[in-house]
Amino acid sequence: SKNDIIADHGVDPARLHVVPVGVDPELFRPVAGVSRRPGHLVTTASADVAMKGLKFLLEAVAKLRTERDIELTIIGRRRPDSHASTVMTELGLDDCVEFVSGVPDERIVELYSEAELAVVPSLYEGFSLPAIEAMSCGVPLVATTGGALPEVAGTHGETCFLTEPGDSDALATTIRDALERPELRAAV
Repeated sequence: SKNDIIADHGVDPARLHVVPVGVDPELFRPVAGVSRRPGHLVTTASADVAMKGLKFLLEAVAKLRTERDIELTIIGRRRPDSHASTVMTELGLDDCVEFVSGVPDERIVELYSEAELAVVPSLYEGFSLPAIEAMSCGVPLVATTGGALPEVAGTHGETCFLTEPGDSDALATTIRDALERPELRAAV
């Protein structure tokens, strides 16, 4: 974000200070005794806005659903009149996509722990608390290269799986590759 602000807005670097954001490591950590659900994805949708890339994730899930059993849990509130709801209905995903909201952090940790993959499909992020939460819970992460996500998530194939933002085919391919290669998921 700092580099983008400097480049895009011409702000003097000396006037900017980076304040790191983190999660509580006592809470967001791997949970013993929770089994991963095969083909289960989790994402966090703090807002149903285009920049969060939820449309592309839903399109990727629709593509993958033609090949395999797959489910998606969206941590966030579903609004019946939202763009995501419209896309879900158009793609016939109402039976495999679940919204979960109003739950305590402990339940969010369980949701991450049950997932085979966490996905951050954003077109741009200045940080990404959901990426850090998922990684802290030991869940392999698929994220786009939008904004600061590569800086937060790390190197493709070492700490996460990265793909280009705004491309549902590329996102589906990255998710498929991660699901089909348990040795890579274990390595990240």
